Amino acid sequence: MIGNRRLKQNTIRSITGIFFILPCAVILVMMMFTPVIRTVVFSFSKVTLPSFDIDFIGIDNFRRIFSSRDLLTVLRNTLYWTVASVSMRLLFGMLSALVMNNQIKGIGVLRVIALLPWTVPSIVSSNMWRWILQTDYGLLNGTLRGLGFEGLAKSWLGSSSTALPSVVFAATWASYPFVMMMILSAMQNIPNELYESARIDGANGWHLFSKITLPSIKPVIFVVTTLEIISSINAFDMLFTMTGGGPGNSSEILGLYVYRLSFTSRDYGAASAVSTALLIFFSFIFIFYAPKQTKKG
Repeated sequence: MIGNRRLKQNTIRSITGIFFILPCAVILVMMMFTPVIRTVVFSFSKVTLPSFDIDFIGIDNFRRIFSSRDLLTVLRNTLYWTVASVSMRLLFGMLSALVMNNQIKGIGVLRVIALLPWTVPSIVSSNMWRWILQTDYGLLNGTLRGLGFEGLAKSWLGSSSTALPSVVFAATWASYPFVMMMILSAMQNIPNELYESARIDGANGWHLFSKITLPSIKPVIFVVTTLEIISSINAFDMLFTMTGGGPGNSSEILGLYVYRLSFTSRDYGAASAVSTALLIFFSFIFIFYAPKQTKKG
């Protein structure tokens, strides 16, 4: 009898809790999926502005996008941007984490200094790097001229050959602290006993890193790499502020391309088609590839 009463009370509490949570859950689901559903619908439609009336046109938007000459350039830029920026963030993040993992005097202050770029708002760091890389009065060219290297001074953001690499470097400076903190956290969870046993057996620094540190932090590296790839592909603010995708479209990646289609060309159908293709790509990674890699790690 007492057991039935407790079961009834627990059931009532559970139902009450569900009713309290349900409104928030419904709102969150609507906020998450309404834009996604609308984007997918737009991708198969001709969107009339400013009323946003839609006419179903099948895969015409996808056909136009994938036959566009601009898309090849944008994909090439996006691939370069993603590979270069992610590689540099991982490299600087890993090296910084290795340094920060040492218990030396003043390491706390050094960690705070290393984290400072991550605390600077993106718009601020973008404008700061625009000033540093400015052609006539920028800090970099001024320093080069002052040291007598006049020939090395150039229009870093105004040349198609240096604009994208320059933003890659600036983005690395702004974002590597996140990678550093993730890897450092993983390193600090490795038991010291493993290192002590390896040292007794005569292992040097490289063996400690390659046989203990690296295998232990592989799952974290995979997660960080995945997050950084997604962040790089969806990047917008720093590129938009520093180059606007120029000169020409030499630094235009997918995020800027979607922006141009939406707000310059006013072609919401084509922009939605690009966004839907990205959604399918990332969904494939998370559903099929990421779980397998996580289990391996």
